[in-house]
Amino acid sequence: MSAFLAILASFPLFMSAPASSIKTVLLALSGNALVTLAKFIAFALSGSGAMLSEAIHSLADTGNQVLLFLGLRRASRERDEDFHYGYGGERFVFGILSAAGIFFIGCGVTVYHGVTSLLHPHPVQVGASTFGVLGFSFLVEGGVLALAVRGVWAPSRALGFWRYVREKADPATVAILLEDGAAVLGLGLATGGIVLAHVTGNPVFDALASVVVGVLLGFIAVYLVLENRTHLLGRAVPDDVEARFQAIVRARPSIADIHDVKTRQLTPEVFLFKAEVRFSEAFVAGWLSQALRGVGELPSGEGRERALLPPAQSLIRLLSEEIDAIEADVRAAIPEARHIDLELEHLPASPSAATGDGGLRKSA
Repeated sequence: MSAFLAILASFPLFMSAPASSIKTVLLALSGNALVTLAKFIAFALSGSGAMLSEAIHSLADTGNQVLLFLGLRRASRERDEDFHYGYGGERFVFGILSAAGIFFIGCGVTVYHGVTSLLHPHPVQVGASTFGVLGFSFLVEGGVLALAVRGVWAPSRALGFWRYVREKADPATVAILLEDGAAVLGLGLATGGIVLAHVTGNPVFDALASVVVGVLLGFIAVYLVLENRTHLLGRAVPDDVEARFQAIVRARPSIADIHDVKTRQLTPEVFLFKAEVRFSEAFVAGWLSQALRGVGELPSGEGRERALLPPAQSLIRLLSEEIDAIEADVRAAIPEARHIDLELEHLPASPSAATGDGGLRKSA
């Protein structure tokens, strides 16, 4: 299985999607499909409301993971003339669809069934097959959860596990962590409800377990909707990353100041930086003194323009190369900085201020 996932993750279709997210989603999808079948069989044998809730929960998880997989697939398409920054945001659209499935199917149907069982209780038939399915499901769900945690553990060492999950982890991976965490907890609740209903002869415990599982899924769904909404709106990069960006730009001897910094996370792996920079007058003056040294006395008329053309071309090239060097420094320190938009500061006091925005601009 791991070899198959590694091969699939290497296909060009997924070049821009995190390989760990793809593996995690496929593992969860395979495990939940198997567990869903087992739980429905157990429900048919026992008639347990909590077991039906768990089966519906696993069915919703399976459908949601199909949506997450489709989101990763569509988000991996290359940028084109219609979408210059690519299709990375598609994974957040499908993430919201997945969260909606958790809310309406996982939460809604489960809570409805639990409330119905409370209003119209019926005896629970418990046998060895019921606990066998619960044990099997716990092993599969727990194994998938452990693999998902392990996939996040290594890259989270620098930030810490929970901060990495909140700020850097792919939403698909976060969804799998929450869904499988809820699945393992839900199995424990379902087991407790079934055991109590069997021991006491009161089916209310089984119904209450169903309601609690449904409410838990509702909270998870709302959290995932809010998280994917934040990514769709394009939240700023973390403060420490923005501070690092500004420090790198200011460290260049050619830069006098940087301001109007704006950032956006297009995806957890792709950042956009925009800023206005002011070149050091001493830096430009030093270059001009060298460039004009060999020009001599400037002629008048068209000859003057021709004489100044080579230094002007050289100055434009100098500024362009300096911006390229700044971008290279930023990307070396911040690999996620795929798009960098640096503009020259508008100077109202300059003679050209009345004729335009005065901003030379170079985008990457």
